[in-house]
Amino acid sequence: MQNNFYFCIEITKNKELLGMQKLFFELLQVALGQLDCLSRGPLPDEWYELYHIAQRQGLVGICYKGVERLFEYGLRAPQDLCIDWMADTESIRETQELIDRRCQKLMDKLAERKIRSSAMSALAIRQYKVEGLHHFSQLAAIDVFVDCSMERAIKFARQTGQEIVPHNYTSLVLKQWDDMSASLHYRIFSARNPFANHRMQKWFNQHKELMFQYDQEVAIPSMTMNAICMLQELQQRLFSGELALRHFVDLFFVLNQLKGAFDTFRENTSPEAVFKMIGLQRFASGVMWVLQETVALNHEYMLCPPIEEEGRFILQEVMAEKRHPLRLWCHYPMEMIWPKR
Repeated sequence: MQNNFYFCIEITKNKELLGMQKLFFELLQVALGQLDCLSRGPLPDEWYELYHIAQRQGLVGICYKGVERLFEYGLRAPQDLCIDWMADTESIRETQELIDRRCQKLMDKLAERKIRSSAMSALAIRQYKVEGLHHFSQLAAIDVFVDCSMERAIKFARQTGQEIVPHNYTSLVLKQWDDMSASLHYRIFSARNPFANHRMQKWFNQHKELMFQYDQEVAIPSMTMNAICMLQELQQRLFSGELALRHFVDLFFVLNQLKGAFDTFRENTSPEAVFKMIGLQRFASGVMWVLQETVALNHEYMLCPPIEEEGRFILQEVMAEKRHPLRLWCHYPMEMIWPKR
């Protein structure tokens, strides 16, 4: 009898959690212009919970735009929360503008040393001017792709006065500023599985020029190439326990701008064929389901058909307050069995 009682309490808690997640996804969709209003007005305590979820997922600035848009429907968060939320959003905007300026300076320095560079992933979204929200996507660091060897990148870092240069298989840490980190990526694609990694490196080297579509200010990847790079980054962040919903929103910006008009690659291959070739097909399909569920991405804008089972696993990992590596080991054994690069 007692076991049944605790079981009922657990079910109630799970329902409340899922209810808050649904409300949060609706708020996010309002912010992104995918939805006009919430299905119901949040209670005062629920507004605070929505704010805390936004903090955990790196979406404080973007979600505040949803809070503003709900004013016209008479849905208002508690005043003290609104003030804090607005202040955080302004701080995020200022930080993102600082990141933009520093990224430009870094890429100018690289150009002086005859090293081609390209703004990576979410940083490249700035150039698309998507949805008027490009300065509210919460970046914490500068990431730049450099078209050179690891040795040349390390030499550049030392030429800036940095004696110790932390580096790994894909990137190095550049200590240009005390309050912000920067990474130079000499490899973008990587996989723990050596066979998948070999295919990724081969494919990327064949299509590297797509990383250099020149804007008025900086070089950026083509939007389709950026989407593929971002999706591969999502998988690596999932394995390292760093994946948050903000990374999916960044990908949404790109796909929503592309509207299904994807580039084709060598031998007229589609993004879906590329994922199959480099071993990302199932994960990519799961990500498409997550985007459908959380930000209502149009089915016609997807890189490949969604798979619900894979998507539910990914979303559960992203939204969990505590993450358990064992679940990843069970779900991705052919990747997790290999050491991190």
